[in-house]
Amino acid sequence: MNINLLKEALLLCFVVGCTMQPKAQYLEHIYEYIENTSVFEENQEEAHAFYLADQHISLNGSWQFFYANTPEEVPHDFYQTNFKDSKWDKIDVPSNWEMKGYGDPLFRNVAAPFKANPPYVPREYNPTGAYRRSFVLPSSWNDKQIFLRMEKTQSASFVWINGQQVGYNEGGQEAAEYDITPFVKKGKNTIAVCVVKYSDGYYLEGQDYWRLAGIFDDVTIYATPKTRLFDWFVTTDLDDQYRDAILNVSVDVKRYEEGSSKYSVRAMLTDAKGSKVTEMTSDEFSIDGKSKKNVEFLSLVSNPDKWTSETPTLYKLKLELLSSNGQVMQEITSNMGFKETEIRHQTFYLNGQPIKVNAVNTHMQHPELGHVMNEETIRKDMEILKQHNFNAVRISHYPPVNKYLELADEYGLYIIDETGDEAHATEYISHNNDFRQMYLERVRQMVLRDRNHPSVLFWSAGNESGEGHLITEVVAEGKKYDPTRFFMYGGNAYAHPGEDIIGPRYPTPYELEMNTAMVTEAEDPRPSFMDEYLSVAGNAGGGFDEYWEVIRRHPRLMGGAVWDFVNPGLTERIRPIKDNSPYNTPVHLMSNAKIENGVLCLSGHDQWVEVYRSKNVELSGKALTISFDVKPGKLSGMYEGAPYITKGNAQFGVVQKGSDILQFYLHTGEKHTLDVRLPNEWIGKWHHVTASWNGEEMKLYIDSELKGVKQTTAKTKTLTEKRRGSQSGERGVVSNFPYPINIGRFAGNHAQDPQTIYTADAQMDNVAIFDKYVPDGEGKASEAVLYLTFDGNGDEGTFYTIGGNMRTYGCIWPDRTVQPEMLQMKWTTQPVSIRLLDAEKGTVEVTNRLHFTDLSKYTSHWILMADEEVLQEGDIQFDVAPQQKQVVTIPYDKPKTVPGKEYRLMITSSLKNSELWAKAGHQVAWDQLELTSWYQHLPAIKYTSSNVNAEETASHIKIRGKGFCYTISRETGNLEQIEVEGKSILKEPVTFSLWRAPIANEFDAWNAFRVNGGYSAEYGNMVSTLFYSRGVNQLSIRPSQVELIHNRNETTVKVCQLVQVGASTYGALDLYISGVQLAGFVLEYTYSFYDDGTVEIHNQVSPQGRLPEVLPRIGFSTSVMNNFDSITWYGRGPEENYPDRKTGYPIGVWTKRVADMYEPYLLPQDHALRTDNRYVKLLDNTGCGVQISMNEHFNFNAYQFSTDNLTKSQFTYQLQPQEDCYTLNIDYSTTGVGCTCVYVLDEYRVKPTPYDRKIVIKPLMTSK
Repeated sequence: MNINLLKEALLLCFVVGCTMQPKAQYLEHIYEYIENTSVFEENQEEAHAFYLADQHISLNGSWQFFYANTPEEVPHDFYQTNFKDSKWDKIDVPSNWEMKGYGDPLFRNVAAPFKANPPYVPREYNPTGAYRRSFVLPSSWNDKQIFLRMEKTQSASFVWINGQQVGYNEGGQEAAEYDITPFVKKGKNTIAVCVVKYSDGYYLEGQDYWRLAGIFDDVTIYATPKTRLFDWFVTTDLDDQYRDAILNVSVDVKRYEEGSSKYSVRAMLTDAKGSKVTEMTSDEFSIDGKSKKNVEFLSLVSNPDKWTSETPTLYKLKLELLSSNGQVMQEITSNMGFKETEIRHQTFYLNGQPIKVNAVNTHMQHPELGHVMNEETIRKDMEILKQHNFNAVRISHYPPVNKYLELADEYGLYIIDETGDEAHATEYISHNNDFRQMYLERVRQMVLRDRNHPSVLFWSAGNESGEGHLITEVVAEGKKYDPTRFFMYGGNAYAHPGEDIIGPRYPTPYELEMNTAMVTEAEDPRPSFMDEYLSVAGNAGGGFDEYWEVIRRHPRLMGGAVWDFVNPGLTERIRPIKDNSPYNTPVHLMSNAKIENGVLCLSGHDQWVEVYRSKNVELSGKALTISFDVKPGKLSGMYEGAPYITKGNAQFGVVQKGSDILQFYLHTGEKHTLDVRLPNEWIGKWHHVTASWNGEEMKLYIDSELKGVKQTTAKTKTLTEKRRGSQSGERGVVSNFPYPINIGRFAGNHAQDPQTIYTADAQMDNVAIFDKYVPDGEGKASEAVLYLTFDGNGDEGTFYTIGGNMRTYGCIWPDRTVQPEMLQMKWTTQPVSIRLLDAEKGTVEVTNRLHFTDLSKYTSHWILMADEEVLQEGDIQFDVAPQQKQVVTIPYDKPKTVPGKEYRLMITSSLKNSELWAKAGHQVAWDQLELTSWYQHLPAIKYTSSNVNAEETASHIKIRGKGFCYTISRETGNLEQIEVEGKSILKEPVTFSLWRAPIANEFDAWNAFRVNGGYSAEYGNMVSTLFYSRGVNQLSIRPSQVELIHNRNETTVKVCQLVQVGASTYGALDLYISGVQLAGFVLEYTYSFYDDGTVEIHNQVSPQGRLPEVLPRIGFSTSVMNNFDSITWYGRGPEENYPDRKTGYPIGVWTKRVADMYEPYLLPQDHALRTDNRYVKLLDNTGCGVQISMNEHFNFNAYQFSTDNLTKSQFTYQLQPQEDCYTLNIDYSTTGVGCTCVYVLDEYRVKPTPYDRKIVIKPLMTSK
């Protein structure tokens, strides 16, 4: 027999479930299991439909627990019955041990947390947990067959009962079930489990989420008769009219003992009211010896209620195993539903109806529980989804917990159930037949467990697990066990030949329509479902309308699954440490970094120290010194080495390279590196390191010995370099890039996996940074810009960590609070859509977007409004069939219109009756119809200016009147102050601005290809590189004119400002001429002041030179005194909205305090924008303040923090509300928020184009 046949034969034994005692001792031969692709389970029962037997014992609860960094550190005899475990810790089951303080939670997107080399696992670090507990078998279980079922254990697990080896399992998301009858005894028993985090099976568990380990789902022992109902498969075949159904029930009966007996099976179906629908009893049959028997039932069911997401009607199926004398030996009851799916002519049908699938991807995720999911959390998630008009969930990227499917059946959510294979770091293994059976077993486990759930709409063959032939085999294997459903696959290719439903993932709406929707059936007969699109990471979700406009136009397009649902932040303590320099820089311990005995301890597993980007550490001078003590651990010498102190991977730092090099790097126009050899006995010994630069040469000392010197002299640029505008080249000053100082890791892009396999494994002390040259060992804390002695840490509560730069996916916060994006998603896909036909007649077109139900379950209400005033309102009932339109007249009387008023018709639809997911009255849809034909312009306002006073000095122009005063700086041309009734409103001048704190999508490498200029070696590969490298955050504004005109007829100030964006460069101006290259804007203002305090500002903005192709915003920024923190606006609200996600937020007059406008994105970023504003009022508690309006709609946002603080903060705890003011931004135009993959659709990007606006500022006074 050749080796492959031998592997197949061994594997078949494992799959069908051998009950013989294994010969190999697990712990002594552990690598023969966890690095052997042909052994991924041993002595297990075959997969089957899940049910909780009446006779069962839950082993959930407290277990004895021992944690080790490698399997070898686990006591070799811990599984013995008489082993003494009283000194062990206790741990809850289910739980992830990282959430209980053992090991480190690691977030990875693509990379593995170790050096990937399939099928091998790291020997230096492989977290391992040993579990023990006892249980008592009930006396009533005598003569029963007894099973142990472990639902989810990450990743490989070995099981012993009473000191005897029972079985082995790999696969963190698939159940393991063992027949433990030969191993248990009456009374007290002992179970021991050894869980190893990394095995060869882990190469199929590379999901982009927190990599957590442990027994994290239910553990149950249950008893059945010696012959039991083992499995069943329910299918429903609808007739051609999709009315009547043939119910097919296939039942497997399994016998566990020798001999022969006769049995029969009875099946009874009842409806939701408990009424019997049908009953079937099989003929009597015999089972000889240890074997299985299949029994099938067929029954015609007349017009059953069909299961859909809109009508989740469930029937109860009761199966009974009967003895030869008719006694019931065993009974199982489960839910089922009648439904049928088909694909015809590129279109996906459910129960004969083409449907659209509005889905979201979701991980099983909780901020305190990790991957443990309880019923309360699942219900909350499903209620949120249903309340926001989602009808489907793609489980990403593994089968969910059992309760999730049970509740999806009840709530009415379509499930795309996904095989637990993602080989993101090693996708090539999808071509490797060594992993073939592992791939196949995972789909087999999923389908056999979940195929009876009506909520499962179709299957997925996995995610980002390569494009090889094994994916096709996964699909074929799954269809063996469920031929009634179709398969998709979440690969990164446009489509996989093995799938029935193609992607693509992450196209733009235009690409989706051109490349997929327009493809003919002859070219590809398969429908399209975007298994991932519109990645919501941080402030995002732009373009949802555009996607669904395309989806609704084309039958081939089924819809898609937004990425992702639950923001994956984990709760972490805020632990500050003291900076002993004069600057008291905010510094914090991150992850499980610890201070012990006055020393910083880092494990090498995403532990580090975060230093906030205060001005004192944003170095750009002519000298630098870094000094620290370090005791490296063994992991620091492995693979790429370790980062000790870094500011990005380019600005400056000291890092270990491999096992023998220490590197000092520095960027001063060019990146310089100084490499020196490490001394002997580097690992495990304390050393003092100093890296210094005096403006001309770099020096690196180890233990006071100078190890290396390197010159950093300037290189003369060639004429060609000058003409090309090259900005590289030695400048003699430290370059400053937008990354924080980190101790123990590199701070990189949002969602960038660590640049080294391990972060620093070291103890460190006396970390100091100086902005001057300091001889080795001579620096003092009073001279430093940062000086850390690690004398302890504080505790300031909790925050949600994003770990080592994880991508902050999610539409809801970790605590299940809904993010603003969800309101747009709710509106775009709402079941009722209304379009205005004739404002005079009140006719509208009502569309029912539901697929299976009419609109009778909703009650609707209409309101006719003039601005915020309600003029008329009433109830109305729509009676529109599924997928149909109807013209309806809204019975209002047209009012006498008033010039300047905007008229709107708001129509809402709400639940008449309570549903499982929402109470009666829950609003499911709204449309706000603009009655623009009724609008009449106000007559021009005639202002006077005879009582306006003007004062002019060398530095300022002041314009005064009754109750108001404006100040314009002659030095800058900016409006510096507005005073109303003697109260100063501004803290800072009103200044032209292009900058916003980059949103997460702009601080991410994924979408950088969607803009020109999104890459620079120093800044990284991200959209914000375009902004930083071009100086969008560094404007130089100079006035060329500030002129006052004051007489009896007018008081006018004319200002012209020249704005330079970034630094000037020398280069080609045309084919022949070289010179200084500039880019920026010319701003022209005419301020006209009037007696009542109104000022009209006519502003023209003219772009100049070679500006970036996209800008964050164009507008003005200022700081407003906190007294005026009550903001009333007439625009879209009340929640945050952006230009590419604004239609889901109605226009109205809203009021909020600035603090209440904050959105706690896990990565701090721009937020709180409101669009389409007519005016905004800034008011104090007395009603005093100002109103700002424009001749065109504008955007604004306000937040408590400075934009600089918002830009530089990496974590929410770093945000510091300003003491006496808040930031106000007024935008002519704002770039949208878009998607992490495609960035912002082109029509929502701010381009450097001319603007012509008239701004009106009006004082609001309390005195008459």
